[in-house]
Amino acid sequence: MRVLYVGNFNEKHDGGAFYDSNRKLANGFIRNGHQVYQFSDRDIARSSTWFGSRKFGVVPANMRLIKTAKNYWPDLLFIGHADPIFAQTLKEIRKAVPHIKIAVYDFDPLWQAQTVARTAKHAAIADATFITTAGDGLKQFANKRNVVSFFPNLVDPSIDTVRAFDNPNPKFRLFYGMGNAKEGSERRQVAEMILDRFGTQTMEILGMSGKPPISGITYQRRIGDSRMGLNLSRDEIFPLYSSDRMAQYTGNGLMTLIHRRTGYDQIYKEDELVFYDDFDQLLEKIAYFNDHDDEARTIARNGWKRTHEIFNERLVTKYITEVTFRQELSEDYQWPTELHRA
Repeated sequence: MRVLYVGNFNEKHDGGAFYDSNRKLANGFIRNGHQVYQFSDRDIARSSTWFGSRKFGVVPANMRLIKTAKNYWPDLLFIGHADPIFAQTLKEIRKAVPHIKIAVYDFDPLWQAQTVARTAKHAAIADATFITTAGDGLKQFANKRNVVSFFPNLVDPSIDTVRAFDNPNPKFRLFYGMGNAKEGSERRQVAEMILDRFGTQTMEILGMSGKPPISGITYQRRIGDSRMGLNLSRDEIFPLYSSDRMAQYTGNGLMTLIHRRTGYDQIYKEDELVFYDDFDQLLEKIAYFNDHDDEARTIARNGWKRTHEIFNERLVTKYITEVTFRQELSEDYQWPTELHRA
């Protein structure tokens, strides 16, 4: 089938976000035998004005999307995080291409008001919506046409190519990359606890204390030169929510530490991820695996294998396709497959 993929492909970063989940999803559709036409809505909005203004390019971008749909005649319009695209545009596309199915996705947490508003805007016209959060919070997006489901952050073997567990002598014992940790936030407090106990020489914590975030190949190489990764997201209050950091860490072979409250102990075994119940226990587990590197490497390898087996790009996009087109599930998917309906 033909897939019109509307999302943020981050062309403005000049390859700095090559490991972005949008590219993994696009690869998954292609490897499952579908043609994918990528429409990077924000980049197209910027390029539609003389001054590179996304704000003033919104209307032209919507017009171009409608024209693209008419020319391409897609079977599936897959859209996510596409703030510039109006709900009315999706209605126009559905009218112009009567057979089309529309699937919406969002990677951001539901405690963010902008996530709820953005998702609701497009879900109102969709056939299916997919969110990297599980639980009853998904019901708010369901309607007579639209079903809503959890879907996991995914890996792609052509993108997540690092095997950090093969590095016998990494420079850093622990890596934790944050965008920007606010003063007083849980993440910053935990990071400070780690640095206070273990120092800064072998603990690579970014996004605070004058250490900015990194991206591109530098980011991936830093993972490869580390043994452990801390997967602590902001406000872990919704079932199975995690940033895509989790897929990047496990998918590239870090021994990944994660709070048990996330619910991932229902999907991974104790020898695939390292779970902690509180932050004092987190410190003790970091200390333990500092002294037991062989065990850390074994868990990292097991977690890497499990993630690539159950959360790879082919399986995730197959699930999206089957749910959107109301097909019987063909795999024993290892994540919650409950469909929330109105």
